[in-house]
Amino acid sequence: MITDSIYYYDEDGDIYNNQIDALLSGKNCYLYFYDKEMRMVDWKTEPHESLDTLYKIRAQYIRDKYKYVILCYSGGHDSTNILETFYYNNIHIDEILVVGALARDSYKGSDENHNGELYENVFPTLSRLNLPNTKITVADYTKWFNDPKINFTALSNHGREWTKHIGRFRSVHNLFWHDLKKFIGHQNSKDTCYIMGTDKVNLDYRIGHKSNVFFVDLSFFDYGSKYHDENFQRVNFYTDVHFTATNIIRKQAHVVNTYKRINNYGNADETENEILNKLLYDLKHPLVFMSPKSISTSVSARDMFMFEHKNSEIYNIFIDGLKYINRLGFSTKQQYKFRSKPHFIE
Repeated sequence: MITDSIYYYDEDGDIYNNQIDALLSGKNCYLYFYDKEMRMVDWKTEPHESLDTLYKIRAQYIRDKYKYVILCYSGGHDSTNILETFYYNNIHIDEILVVGALARDSYKGSDENHNGELYENVFPTLSRLNLPNTKITVADYTKWFNDPKINFTALSNHGREWTKHIGRFRSVHNLFWHDLKKFIGHQNSKDTCYIMGTDKVNLDYRIGHKSNVFFVDLSFFDYGSKYHDENFQRVNFYTDVHFTATNIIRKQAHVVNTYKRINNYGNADETENEILNKLLYDLKHPLVFMSPKSISTSVSARDMFMFEHKNSEIYNIFIDGLKYINRLGFSTKQQYKFRSKPHFIE
């Protein structure tokens, strides 16, 4: 169980620690995401503060709570907004972590392993900003693939069932995230958080045509599916039970809902993600490149290099893990999304 307040459950109240076991139950299952606490939030009232102010309050709370703050910076809208929030409000970040299979690209600047946002957004931004007191760590997780069964605890502890324990994306790059403390913080004994940009607000209108907020498991059972590791604590910047985060979710929900009501649920020429990025983030330096999203929860765009190295141990481990899932009775190509119960904002 990644945390006592995020898990799967069925209509009989049985609890499952991972999505595969929930699916194997054959029952109607749901995501439990701090449901008890979230029911106490005043969802129908929009906070009067601006989103930028709420982002600043959230950043300052995280800075004040932890002795050592790491930002996981991917170069997408979510993490870029977090970086700008800290930077332009003079809130210190101790370390910025950039992760990618960079050594596996056929040429510098390639997006073949989903590294285009690093080359085009991340590295130019970090060069432009004045960050003399912030450690910049660029981690290429593939260097640990030379001896994966020794380097990655999900493999050594669970064998072919590693697919149950690294999150909703059963992709090999999550082996690194599962052991993040081991790889970048083994000498760090400070009270440490690493910040993830999970997740934009999700709105639905299908229940009586009333707007409601819901949470999706993909956003919380990702990046290794581990929230605590000794002194390391994962913090989701936008989605947490603390009021500094629920205020952001409430504000985002009302901003998006107002826009959709006025514009008849959106501009047909824009994708849902484009609309959300425009409404929720006022970036001082707009992104110049966006990598396409992964289309499967089993094969990430970050790991395309594996298919050029089919004789490698990591490729065999990956395929064996997917075969194990298939033998359990469901296809790895299917996109399963478990939702939380809805929280109405009107």
